Amino acid sequence: MRLASHAELDAARQVGDPMADALVAGLGADVWIVNAALRHVHRNAEPLPEGVPPSVRRFFDEHAVVPGWVDRDAVARAQRWATRHLIGITVALFCGSLPTAYGAARGARVLAATGRMRGDALDRRVNETAQFVLHVVAEGALGPDGAGLRAIQKVRLLHAAVRSHLLDRGLGDGEVPINQEDMLGTLFTFSVVAVRSLRLLGVPVHDDEAEDYYQLWRAASAMLGIEEARLPVGWASACDLAERIAARQMQESEHGRALMASLLAGMERHVPGLGFAPRYLVRYLVGDRLADVLGVPDDGAFQAKLAAIRFLPRVRGGRLSALVGRLLPVVGRPLLESVVAVKLEGASPSFPMPSPAEIRAFPSGG
Repeated sequence: MRLASHAELDAARQVGDPMADALVAGLGADVWIVNAALRHVHRNAEPLPEGVPPSVRRFFDEHAVVPGWVDRDAVARAQRWATRHLIGITVALFCGSLPTAYGAARGARVLAATGRMRGDALDRRVNETAQFVLHVVAEGALGPDGAGLRAIQKVRLLHAAVRSHLLDRGLGDGEVPINQEDMLGTLFTFSVVAVRSLRLLGVPVHDDEAEDYYQLWRAASAMLGIEEARLPVGWASACDLAERIAARQMQESEHGRALMASLLAGMERHVPGLGFAPRYLVRYLVGDRLADVLGVPDDGAFQAKLAAIRFLPRVRGGRLSALVGRLLPVVGRPLLESVVAVKLEGASPSFPMPSPAEIRAFPSGG
């Protein structure tokens, strides 16, 4: 597949999700009511509530379903593989994927505009994103007993509603929020960045496993509204396009730094006594350049602190990969537990839309 040119990616920033955007335009303010009706629908086979309009039912049935081209065997293999590596995937998400997303300055502005990425709302929002990932990678996620398809449908509707609200208020800043390039970037943080992070964490990921995992996220991304023609066909081309988009979008911004600071603070609360570990893992996974862009503190005393922790055996020879390997379960388990804890009072996360009042104006500045 030919790599998208810069001109094509520039044009992609003017395109949202035309089918979902048309649906939301037809619903008007009722989209917020629809979201409330969908809040307690979790399993793919669960019927939609009676109050859901026919237009939403048709959209879900016709446009937010598993594409016919999906390699279901590859998807099943990827989900079985993910089951074996949930702790690593969780650390990769929190310390690699999300920081990489925050490094994209224009995308970070949209996240900041929702007003739900700071303070008490942060843990809930980040854990819902993590729970969304776990829904998608769970075995059987796209089958009748899974929750992946319903989660994808609700997130796609959420994106369209936020996009519409920001544009109606003249806050697009010359482009479409949650546009095709930004959605591609998100696909790559959940696939390419995640696999690269896992390999850095010492998890062996064979090339065929990386290919299967990408195919799972390629399918999910098509259902989330990325146009099929824009989706790289295979892992190698996905890696190439991920690099091009990163080179275009990664730059310092006050919004990215604020999001990263909030994420670090949230992770540190989940690993008391190891507060330095999340910042170290972020810097290790995303590299010094992006870590500096995001304002991640540089903890040069990491190895000394790690050696002082009694329940982590001392590693001879100072091998960095061995140190990280020992740190992975210690940090990953409480982070995974925090994701599971998002199921408050036994209820699954609902991926609710922010209300119009919650959506803030675009913060000024780059």
